[in-house]
Amino acid sequence: MKLSKEALLQLLLSAAMVLSVVGCGIYSFTGSGIGGIESISIEPFDNQTAEFGIREDLTDTILDWMLKDRTLTITDRSSADAVLFGTILLIDDKPLSYDEQETVSEFEIRISVSFVLNLPDKSEPIWQGQITGTGSYQYSTGGADERDQGINKAMERIAEDLMNKLTSDW
Repeated sequence: MKLSKEALLQLLLSAAMVLSVVGCGIYSFTGSGIGGIESISIEPFDNQTAEFGIREDLTDTILDWMLKDRTLTITDRSSADAVLFGTILLIDDKPLSYDEQETVSEFEIRISVSFVLNLPDKSEPIWQGQITGTGSYQYSTGGADERDQGINKAMERIAEDLMNKLTSDW
């Protein structure tokens, strides 16, 4: 059976479309993560600062990032492949910019957190490290809402950096 040029072209185009769809189906954008770890438990963080509520807020921010990323499954400690511990070490505000009257117009807040990732039945860590997140905020009225915006930015950066470390191929 002999095909016309149009029929042959149509057949080749159809085959190319099928191959491109099938080829896209096997590629994944998710990271491979730490070898063999698919689920994680997050213990309540320790807080060595005087900042009230930061422990809960940071834990929630990290949980939100993990739930959005979906590379690691969040589970309870008894069924987790690994357990994450964290300690909030430092919260520091420093002037970032000044106005014409040499009054502070913008602050930078810095939050430092140490993390330890353990297997549930081991005391030796799989990974440990420190992450510092920063966030700036305008200081126009000196209100707590402005500072909270800076804290939220710093916590988002910590969560993003932590996710990158936990899901990168070591």
